[in-house]
Amino acid sequence: MKFPAFLEDAFTTGYTSKDADGDVFIFELKDLGAIKISDGRLFAFDPLALSFEEPFAKQFPKGSFMVQLAVATINGKEKRTGLARVKFSEDAPKKWEMALVEGQDPKELDGDDFFGFEVDSGTAAFMDVRAYEEWEDVYSDEQTFNAVNAALNKNFVPTCSHLLWEGKKSNGAFFTTGYGDGLFGCYIGYDAKGKVCRLVCDCGLLGWE
Repeated sequence: MKFPAFLEDAFTTGYTSKDADGDVFIFELKDLGAIKISDGRLFAFDPLALSFEEPFAKQFPKGSFMVQLAVATINGKEKRTGLARVKFSEDAPKKWEMALVEGQDPKELDGDDFFGFEVDSGTAAFMDVRAYEEWEDVYSDEQTFNAVNAALNKNFVPTCSHLLWEGKKSNGAFFTTGYGDGLFGCYIGYDAKGKVCRLVCDCGLLGWE
């Protein structure tokens, strides 16, 4: 698999791309704030249409790390979230690999296929295990869930939104996904020393060669 340079480059304000249809994407970097990672396990999933998610098999660094969005203005009009990432260090990624959950094997994929997570609400989230468990309780409580959804909608700018959700002991980053629902892949970046420096979710705006 050849990983596109935009997995890193799109997080630079002013980065520009043009697709085969002539649509022009001009990106800007947006900081959401830091999420807490308590035990090194992370989820990427749809928080508004909760199903049976699993954390990634990879162990990530522990601590608080900035979540950033690469937001594209398309043809000078609407805004869409093109990519989202957890930035573990300032070091640049030198190598990428697909982020997998336990039991997934890239050798089983054909052609341009990839492993990813399903989104049915047009929204995704990064959370660690502690936050995910807390969010499960929020999700089952209608009043609290509606309050979080309202906070997400309050940040709406046509046609994207975001939220740094704060639980009692944990938090998570919510962001709208590209053009809406679909299957979205995540990718782990490693620095020159082989240490994890990025987790990037590609929201599907830009095509892979």
